[in-house]
Amino acid sequence: MKDFINYAPYILIVIAFLTQYKIFVTPSQLTDYFTNFEEKIDKKFVHKEVYNLAITELKSDIVEIKEKIDKMYDKIMRH
Repeated sequence: MKDFINYAPYILIVIAFLTQYKIFVTPSQLTDYFTNFEEKIDKKFVHKEVYNLAITELKSDIVEIKEKIDKMYDKIMRH
């Protein structure tokens, strides 16, 4: 107990430092931070499902364009 009384001011300084610089956070603060982080990420990046859907649509469009070019080429070569 005597050691605790001797070190009490140092312990209080460390606790005050940790509290002041927000070394430890509460679960609600952590939840708020992650919610904000998710919103920022959603604004900057596209979800993988949306990306994959867009890629498959682009591939099908390219196939259609190729087919139309082939038809045009065939018509030109016939005449």
